[in-house]
Amino acid sequence: MSFLPKALATALTLLLSATNVVAASLTAEQLAGLVVQRPANEGRTAIMHFRMQNKSGSVRERQAQLLSSTSDGVERIAIFFTEPAMIEETAFLSLNHVAMEMEDESWLYLPATGRVRRLPDANRGDPFMGTDMSFGDLQDNFTFGLDDYVFKLGAEEVVDGITFQVLEGIAKTPEIAKELGYGHFRSRIDPENFFPILTTYSDVDMAPLKEVEVLVVEQVGGAKMAAHFTFENVQTGHRTEIRYTEIKSVPDIDESMFDSNALSYGIPDVP
Repeated sequence: MSFLPKALATALTLLLSATNVVAASLTAEQLAGLVVQRPANEGRTAIMHFRMQNKSGSVRERQAQLLSSTSDGVERIAIFFTEPAMIEETAFLSLNHVAMEMEDESWLYLPATGRVRRLPDANRGDPFMGTDMSFGDLQDNFTFGLDDYVFKLGAEEVVDGITFQVLEGIAKTPEIAKELGYGHFRSRIDPENFFPILTTYSDVDMAPLKEVEVLVVEQVGGAKMAAHFTFENVQTGHRTEIRYTEIKSVPDIDESMFDSNALSYGIPDVP
């Protein structure tokens, strides 16, 4: 959960709306807050394409339908797998309470059991459906939990003539690190949209673990989204590439489509 006090949220909103944000003048906490406070899309749908490759070069592919919305301070993500047949109808739902002090919620439906199971927070660091993303990565949506890390600024980096701020974070406690699966991260932040475009993570023992790269950011309705990105586990050599296609802005998407009790019914009809 990334709860922002009202005063801080207001200040960050003003920074986001400014035409010229002087990145060098930001504190680490302000930069992390701007990453969290990126404009959220009211609603969207897309097809997710997963390509997973192991160290020996063997490839597996999966496909899923994504539904997402943000309203009343709640980010909703629903994913319904459609291919291959062995995981068809598997579904995941996440409700992240970003603007209120409430516990985040996530559920998983497995057709083999016929049950919808709520996932405890302790599962945040577990791999999501065999990919190199964790459940927490998916829920955080390229942000860093303000309650999870102690932040600091790294040295600026210049790439292709663009100056990037570098944000680092260390898990606040060993318990949080174990829950996240991460003890530390270092991220290059895009000054235009506040996406972390290149992030390296260390495990709970501070050994290099993952590299995450955002390759394409697209405008969808009133917000931007990462439309093509990779997660690579540097310890195992396993890599996951995710692309979105058929992206549509659906600003009036019905909140009832994000009902944990309906996950077993399959993909809802979106007008």
